[in-house]
Amino acid sequence: MDWRRKKARKIAWERIQILFQLALEEGRKGNLERARRYVEHMRNLSQKYKVRLPKEIKMYFCKKCNSILIPGKTSQVRLKKKKIVIKCLNCGNYKRYPYKR
Repeated sequence: MDWRRKKARKIAWERIQILFQLALEEGRKGNLERARRYVEHMRNLSQKYKVRLPKEIKMYFCKKCNSILIPGKTSQVRLKKKKIVIKCLNCGNYKRYPYKR
């Protein structure tokens, strides 16, 4: 891989981390539209520079509507049959993750 591409990926990853933190802060403040835009930019960067987002980050936003998922505010979290079920209250999309006891 070209050194320029590596450097571009590193910069993109740093920007993704910053955008994620900003999206969480704005979501907690109640500015959900700005948080959604940050998530949108974060996803576009990851796709453009082929940077894989870790599972911990992916759990915090809805793939369908790009809204930040804050339990109790913009999402509903349930534990059902060895799964964590997260429902986006904006669009109604579900995410399911297995958990171990």
